[in-house]
Amino acid sequence: MPHAVSASSTSPRAIWSLTWPQMLMMYVQFFTGFTTVWTAGRISADLQAALGMIAQCGLFFMVLCMALSSGGMAAVSQSFGAGRMLRARRYVAASIGGTALLGCCMAVVCSAFGASFLRLVQTPEPILPLALDLWDVAMLTLPFQYLYASSGVMFRALRQVLPPLWVAALVCLATLLGCLGFGLGLLGLPAFGAQGIIWTQCGAQVLGALANILLLRRSGLLRADALPSLYWLRAGLPYLLKVALPAGAAQIVWQTGYLMLFVLVASLPFGSVHALAGLTAGLRIEALLFMPGMAFNMSVAVLVGNCLGAGDKARAKRVALQMVGVAALVMSLVAAALWPFRQELAALLSHEAETQANIVSYLTYNLLSTPFSIASTVMGGVMTGAGATRYNLMVYGGTFWLVRLPLGWLLGHHLWGTASGVFCAMLVSQCLQTCIMFYVLLRRDWARFAMRAAHDGRRA
Repeated sequence: MPHAVSASSTSPRAIWSLTWPQMLMMYVQFFTGFTTVWTAGRISADLQAALGMIAQCGLFFMVLCMALSSGGMAAVSQSFGAGRMLRARRYVAASIGGTALLGCCMAVVCSAFGASFLRLVQTPEPILPLALDLWDVAMLTLPFQYLYASSGVMFRALRQVLPPLWVAALVCLATLLGCLGFGLGLLGLPAFGAQGIIWTQCGAQVLGALANILLLRRSGLLRADALPSLYWLRAGLPYLLKVALPAGAAQIVWQTGYLMLFVLVASLPFGSVHALAGLTAGLRIEALLFMPGMAFNMSVAVLVGNCLGAGDKARAKRVALQMVGVAALVMSLVAAALWPFRQELAALLSHEAETQANIVSYLTYNLLSTPFSIASTVMGGVMTGAGATRYNLMVYGGTFWLVRLPLGWLLGHHLWGTASGVFCAMLVSQCLQTCIMFYVLLRRDWARFAMRAAHDGRRA
């Protein structure tokens, strides 16, 4: 049985044991994404921008997986906290089976509308043929991305945080070797350029999905005796869907918003390709801060779910506040350490002066937003663990669509005329979003959405 931590423990040692592997995993995943962007930058800014558009579209198409995984995270962590291991294993099987089916369906639909979708999101004409070449492979990869992501969430929901870390390291190594070899022609391998990079990403995702599924089966979490019956599904699925539907809507609103953000940058009056490449590269550097924030997000979701599964609302709120404070402080210190090196980081990802200038601009605003963005990210994890995903939908969706995008359009296209206006709008919306989420955490009864608070889950 893989390493696990007691379901009842929220001691500093237990929190650290749960968080550090996830934080390390986030950095490994950051390096995996960084590798592809860096490799593309060695080839051309056009390829870097095209990969950025494909990656953002891919994140949008992952919304169903993220939604079902959110429901699975809440249901499994609460069942684990309540000591209901059979119920937890059945939710694991239901979540992974559901994501596999959804991934295949989504890939088939998206493959048929690639050209239309890329034009809809205002992909610049100079990079459209290249983006279309990458699209089919990206859609072939999508079902495996669904499986890889959802299976990793199930491990973490049960506090088994080391298996997904080892698998992420394996995926990272495969990506690095493939990009250097088949992308740039190093290591004695033939250089295929863009095709080498995108097929490397596909192979790495397949490897990660298969490794996670085999480890789940070996650990006893995904075996035939845990497969849910139709009777169980009628009793157990309503709660999963109750959490997943608002989570899915929140992901659709959020990812559609980010696509629109790419549209705002891609449709700037001047220098749109360099601005798009700068946004793509800037997002990768920002991941140095955001990915550890997601580790705290996932840890607090598990801890809050365990506490509420055990019926301890006071401890759930106490752990939530502690995790928000620690995460915001630690990652703000990291942002302060990165601040003097913005230009050097930009030069590392691009040789072109215009792209470098956009990367520096992006980092300026987003490093300033670190305390707010990290705190908001962790509070989103609190709501996921509690099953209160409707708050994520309302707060994240509202600030993105009512503040970030309108303000980005006003500043970027009319008042400033540069991508800096869009980046400034991101800072403003993050500040507002965090303030609202903190009010929800302190003043609203988000614990009432937990399974035990709702119906104790006895039928499941």
